[in-house]
Amino acid sequence: MKPRTRLLSTIKHQEPDMVPLFIRFVGAISAKLAPIFDANGHDLPIIIGNDGVIAQIGLNAEFSHKVLSEGKTYTSEWGVTYQHIRGFNQPVDYPLKEPTLKGYQWPDPNRPDRLDEVHKVMMNYHDDYAVMVDLSSSLFEVGYAHLRGEAFFLDCFSHPELVSEVMNGLVSYYIALGCRAIRAGIDIIRIGDDIGGQNGMMISPALWRELVKPALRRLVDAFKNENPDIIVKYHSCGDFRAVIPDLIEMGIELIGTMQPCGSMVPRELKAEFGNRVAFLGGLDTQQLLPLGSPTEVREGVREVLRAYAPGGGYIFMPAHYVNADVPLVNIWAMLEALRDYRTYPLCLDT
Repeated sequence: MKPRTRLLSTIKHQEPDMVPLFIRFVGAISAKLAPIFDANGHDLPIIIGNDGVIAQIGLNAEFSHKVLSEGKTYTSEWGVTYQHIRGFNQPVDYPLKEPTLKGYQWPDPNRPDRLDEVHKVMMNYHDDYAVMVDLSSSLFEVGYAHLRGEAFFLDCFSHPELVSEVMNGLVSYYIALGCRAIRAGIDIIRIGDDIGGQNGMMISPALWRELVKPALRRLVDAFKNENPDIIVKYHSCGDFRAVIPDLIEMGIELIGTMQPCGSMVPRELKAEFGNRVAFLGGLDTQQLLPLGSPTEVREGVREVLRAYAPGGGYIFMPAHYVNADVPLVNIWAMLEALRDYRTYPLCLDT
């Protein structure tokens, strides 16, 4: 079975030959693994067995892909200043210092080079691998993490009109950009924001439904109108269980990262929602991967497969990037466990 067929069929709640993989590594881990696997660039995820390839465009791509040395700063076209701190580009100055968009210039989603990475990935991989285009951060996270800072949370109560204006501006930008990517022939479009904390959402579900959900629905509707067969994937870290029914109701078919925290209990999520949405993620990257023993990692992989994989509807991925604090022996244990346990029919009790 081709990797692309494997991944797309499981999203349609079929059991393919194996549980599909979509594992992502930070640069420091990729650099360690590349010589082991004789790999470089995009080839590493393919060599380890991933069934899809991702291309990131939009705000996150504008800053996360920028190579900076420690302590150096960079101001993106969105007006956000980032500084490279301990391996990551972190926002340190925001363009919306006051609760107004007056004078703010949105980037141009129709700039010709925006899709260069998408076209490259499609040309090199799409015959055999599912192609996902990542538009996150898409809406609410853009406000609090990039444009306005933590004041954006207060704006939800003191300046809800600003929050609505920011949502509308982002929807216009991402509809234009996302529909361009869809017309390029991609399989999956990923949208989303980190709206979950360790034990619940960053804002109440009611407030999310009032301020964010209408904008999110407009995005999904626009993408489905562009191509009814496009698969829309929603991303959030943390505990966002309260709004999973809302996501399903608006037509989202794949959700991640299924971080095992708060009320995000794998077996419960599969039982409650598994016949209506597919899952991606779930393996703990906070404690298990960096701090567990290889034996514990192996059992953790098996338990995630037990919870999510029966009946299809599951793509294996750690609940975040595999970060630089993960020992190589634990990465090896994860990959060996997948080799041993991800074939259908699943045999997970031996």
